[in-house]
Amino acid sequence: MIGTLVGVLFIGRSIAAPAATGMGVLLAYAALVPLQELMVARGNGATHIGALALLSPPVLLKNALGFTLVTGTIPATASLTWITIVLMIAGAFVVAAWTFLRLQGVETWETTRRQAWALTVAIGALCVIPVLFADRNYEVAAPPRTTAPAIPAMFARGNGSFALTDPGAPMPVRCCGTILNRDATPIGTDQDTRQDLLILLPVETSRAVTDFSLRLDGQSGLTVVVDPAALASKTPPLEEHTYDNDVGPLAPDGHHVKTGWIARVPVTVHPTSPWDIGGDRYPLNVTATYTPAGETAPRTVAARAAVNAQVPAGMYEMAAGGAILPMFCFGAAIVRWRRTR
Repeated sequence: MIGTLVGVLFIGRSIAAPAATGMGVLLAYAALVPLQELMVARGNGATHIGALALLSPPVLLKNALGFTLVTGTIPATASLTWITIVLMIAGAFVVAAWTFLRLQGVETWETTRRQAWALTVAIGALCVIPVLFADRNYEVAAPPRTTAPAIPAMFARGNGSFALTDPGAPMPVRCCGTILNRDATPIGTDQDTRQDLLILLPVETSRAVTDFSLRLDGQSGLTVVVDPAALASKTPPLEEHTYDNDVGPLAPDGHHVKTGWIARVPVTVHPTSPWDIGGDRYPLNVTATYTPAGETAPRTVAARAAVNAQVPAGMYEMAAGGAILPMFCFGAAIVRWRRTR
């Protein structure tokens, strides 16, 4: 907006000047973000040169919210930065309304020399205020860049023994990675989602499976509840599956099972407290215990996995929120056009 205001100082019968100036100032604002990060990292953020980076509204907002992209420090205070942001936003709207509704006519200026100088001074003040008054005491350690949980030693395409599918759906073609539902639509946050947990048991179909038990420990806001009926009989619903050569689960003696059992256990997945609108991967510890026929000691299959989730309507909510101001401006433009046509 400030760039467009600068551009209207040179406008004639074309909008090229304000459009080009607005884009140029926008690119300058974007370039000041990495420059400010570099200067703060080198300890020069509080210098007079470092203060010039505060011309950029993204830099001001970053400092006010207390986060960084690369550096390890943020301003110790943010009150003056917030006041500066409010003054810049309010001032830009006031100057824009005064300029486009009073000073700039349909085809040319409708202003006096004094008003033109007043406009120039107002635009200059909007640029000077953040440089003079915004906080730049970079003395506090920056918070973590994300609240996403740490999931060590996880590889999305790694081999595993567990997968999540829709109820009754077949085993995924690319099974099984550490992210249990990697190739499926992410599960919605803050709601119950019925899924089937598939467990690739390293047991040939010629042997029965008894004493089956399953423990699921969700972390970072994830809750996974096993259907009680699936565990009541101590024998889960089993499905026969034939694997390709050397891709089946490993039996205790080291050979790959060719035709083995897959246990299908209904579960209810409920992820909460998302840290992003998409790509939220919740850690999940899975432990399955069972006893093959002919053996007395139980076997255990365990893994540290993850469930992929997202805010269901996050993208639509952001799009709707971002469309409010453009629609308001579009309506104001139509009103002005109807008055001046």
